[in-house]
Amino acid sequence: MSTDRVRTSFDEQALITDAGGDVTILHIEDDASLADLVSTYLEREREYFEIVTETDPHDGVERIEEIDVDCIVCDYDMPGMNGLDVLENVRETQPDLPFVLFTGKGSEEIASDAISAGVTEYLQKEVGTDQYTVLANRIEQAVARHRAEQQLERGFRAIETAHDGISLLNEKLEFIYANESYTEIVGYDRSELLGKHFELLYPKDELDRAYEEIIPTSREDKWSGTNYFVRKGGEQIRVEHTVSSTSEDVTICTISRAEEAEVVREELSIKEDAMDVAPIGITISDPSRDDNPIIYANEGCVELTGYPREEILGRNCRFLQGEATRTESVAEIRRAIDAGERVTVDVQNYRKNGDPFVNRLTVVPLFDDDGTLTHFAGFQEDITARE
Repeated sequence: MSTDRVRTSFDEQALITDAGGDVTILHIEDDASLADLVSTYLEREREYFEIVTETDPHDGVERIEEIDVDCIVCDYDMPGMNGLDVLENVRETQPDLPFVLFTGKGSEEIASDAISAGVTEYLQKEVGTDQYTVLANRIEQAVARHRAEQQLERGFRAIETAHDGISLLNEKLEFIYANESYTEIVGYDRSELLGKHFELLYPKDELDRAYEEIIPTSREDKWSGTNYFVRKGGEQIRVEHTVSSTSEDVTICTISRAEEAEVVREELSIKEDAMDVAPIGITISDPSRDDNPIIYANEGCVELTGYPREEILGRNCRFLQGEATRTESVAEIRRAIDAGERVTVDVQNYRKNGDPFVNRLTVVPLFDDDGTLTHFAGFQEDITARE
């Protein structure tokens, strides 16, 4: 059964209600009677939908600046400004806001132009009331995805601006990430740490303890204690140190100067928790390494692709492509990655068992404080049922 014919999953509804309750939808439709009908049915479908209607597309564009909108539903064929013109105006200031083109004038050309322009969903008007169930589902799913991405981005920002120093080490115990506080504590720039072994920061007389106590304990559970680091320039400092490991063999290190250890803070678990509960597949890749390999994959990615995590890590995401994957989609992804830009593309992928699925892939570049590209985050959703 198509997911458009039933209510969307509990997780999507919970994500919406937990993250902000009501969903405000701006509906731009020049036919006033149809606009009233759409509003009535959408509010019946979801009690937390609040519909704001504009019958003039120019007024609709201005209204976006006046109210906090979670999603825009827009007709295509309107006097003075069509739906793609509205979309172009919206994308200038809100590139990620969910936008559903709900049109009675459909064609492959219009659909292609809409997708190229960055529309979130494209839906043709039909006869009967079932179409409003479909429309409500599309809106709910789009808003849930958008709010999930916002939560993850807030998590990344929280880590980057955390009071404590936070770093990540790969399976070889080399630095793959360090936040600003970490670099300030140890005295090295981020570029001087990335790719270096953790031994760079340890006095020689602390290495035995690291290999015999700290690392083994962190891989079984979590190690917390006090030890010494060597700052750039040779100064030894005493730090409060917490070390743990993820199931992907990433080591998480949290440090603070010993005299500041009483400062209350959120630990790195905010990021890990957000990724674990996300209703989509999430990956992180490292463009500083050959072929931009995946260094993290959440449980949603494992479920989506059918590949165990150990068969995902270390590979470029192209391993999911196959004979029916369109070269245009791949080229669009490659162009955005080469340019360090965000992109959303629907691409034909294949699960481990060979089954094809349509993957709505969003790739987001991550930058450090100096504006240097450090990683790519990938958000993946199976939209085969909608296709």
